[in-house]
Amino acid sequence: MAVAAESPSPDSGPSERGRRRTFYLFALLFLGIIVFVLALLASGVMSGVGERQFELAITPSGGVMAPGGVIDVEVRITALRKGLAFFEHDLPVTLRAEDVPDGIYVTFNPATGIPDPQFTSRMLVAHAGAPTGSYSFTVRATGTDGRTLSLPFVLEVASTGQATATPR
Repeated sequence: MAVAAESPSPDSGPSERGRRRTFYLFALLFLGIIVFVLALLASGVMSGVGERQFELAITPSGGVMAPGGVIDVEVRITALRKGLAFFEHDLPVTLRAEDVPDGIYVTFNPATGIPDPQFTSRMLVAHAGAPTGSYSFTVRATGTDGRTLSLPFVLEVASTGQATATPR
């Protein structure tokens, strides 16, 4: 009685070991990529905390206004990038005017925005009965993380003439 010897199947042997090795290499590469991305994200989150900085600019920084006049001013808040852009200043910043003299009305449109990378608002300064003279008040930008910047705005109420914004 003759017995035939079993021949190795094509799925076993060196080719099966090669496929298994390739699978493990791809799995390690995939895990390495995941670990790298997670580390990158974690470093961005950690470096973003307390590092959210922005810059405040008012153009123009002052003006002359006649009784009943209005001055239209641009207020810009620009995010300063120090790390990954994705993790930088993504919190809202609110604008407000402080120490506004009686007889002057100040409003912002819009008053709150996200500087990503820049938030622009219009500040309207209106005369509401202030006597002739020089005045100043503070424009303050406050982030929800507590960071605050402020700039002065110098205003002169003239007895007659047109309202004009003047760079200072």
